[in-house]
Amino acid sequence: MLSESLPLVRCKKCGIGTMLPLSDDGQEGAAILYKAWVCDSPTCGYNLRIDRGQVTYGDQVQAKSPEKDDAPSRRTGT
Repeated sequence: MLSESLPLVRCKKCGIGTMLPLSDDGQEGAAILYKAWVCDSPTCGYNLRIDRGQVTYGDQVQAKSPEKDDAPSRRTGT
């Protein structure tokens, strides 16, 4: 749940949307809070991400297709 003390800001690109924080799980399962920030305007899609210590921004957000249960595993070594 988003803390009430965390101020949300307007998107610096479009000026209309609000930048929303997103969290994720790390490679070893630990929670990574605010790994990405995404503009909630559907016409904008501006985002900031942190991947392995590198900050990337501006990439268009793309939806991933859901993985099927019968799809081969992508893990290696098992």
